[in-house]
Amino acid sequence: MAEQRSRRYRVVHVGTGLTGKEALRAVIADPALELVGVKVSTPEKVGVDAGQLCGTSEVGVLATDDLSAVLALSPDCVMYSATAVRREEEAIADIAAYLEAGINVVTFSTIPLVYPAAAPSDWRDALESAARKGDSSFYATGSEPGFISLNIPTALLTGAGRVDAYRMDEYALDLDKAYPIWEVLHESMGFGKPDGHVPARIASGKVNKDWETVVRYIADILGIDLDGVELDWETLLAPTDLETALGTISKGTICAHRWQLAGVVDSKPVAAVQYFATVSSTPWPEHWPRPAGEGQGGMVFRVQGSPNMSLALSLEPSATERVNPGVAATALAAVNAIPAVVDAPTGVIDTPLSGPAIVSRQSRS
Repeated sequence: MAEQRSRRYRVVHVGTGLTGKEALRAVIADPALELVGVKVSTPEKVGVDAGQLCGTSEVGVLATDDLSAVLALSPDCVMYSATAVRREEEAIADIAAYLEAGINVVTFSTIPLVYPAAAPSDWRDALESAARKGDSSFYATGSEPGFISLNIPTALLTGAGRVDAYRMDEYALDLDKAYPIWEVLHESMGFGKPDGHVPARIASGKVNKDWETVVRYIADILGIDLDGVELDWETLLAPTDLETALGTISKGTICAHRWQLAGVVDSKPVAAVQYFATVSSTPWPEHWPRPAGEGQGGMVFRVQGSPNMSLALSLEPSATERVNPGVAATALAAVNAIPAVVDAPTGVIDTPLSGPAIVSRQSRS
């Protein structure tokens, strides 16, 4: 909701999982924001100081599981960091309740909504209706999908002429070290599963749901009318037992996978995202395009046309970094956007925010 302010923006933080802790730490560190409340769902966290929950000094704000107490704080914005995994409809209902109560919401949890035009219409309609009722604003962002896959290519394509094809290759390497959550790596990505297993994120349609938004965004900004969006994928089997930070990946089981989601015209890919995921010691297949740096994760943006373009990006931890820098970037992209969202017109923000209003403010403190 648009409004002139001279004071700090009052924020309630919801959710303190892996990425949520990073977002909470960022809210506390941001000189433009004032943390006024924290909502949790785990009983053991109730009454715990927000600083303790994210590994910083105590700040005098205690966590609660009482929604009415949070609403009574009348914050300017909710930083919604609760997971939407296997509870997507519940997450949408949570967010709608805040919006209808007149509270702006920023989130990285509902991934398809980073580009609302390509998100499930029932999600978009529910949040738009709630925002209109509450005269509030909603914005979904993150890193990938998020500012990496939307803002960066937008800037890159600013200098393009004819574009024949666009593709972003993402390299998620040594995930047993970078993202050591066995449930995600084993169940969602399929590492350690037998030959023939279809990774859950592919079988469930999660790849299509989360990344088709990126493909359609690129096609839309280029003015390309797609014939459709196609997914192809493959898994790689461990040639020997591979020792990883999460245990042994046995010979003959999945140690890596690759998928590509491509918007096609006349059976040719014109806007695509390609994703490579591996565990430690995985041998790199000859037919897979290599990352920009040997053994280095990150992204490579490729534009075929006039001129051809290639841009490599990596996120690297600082000396004091405690988590995967991609997790931190996901959280920071959302927290940095809070003032701009509070000051935005009512409704669901339908394109990526950009400009100085959404960059880091921590260097100013």
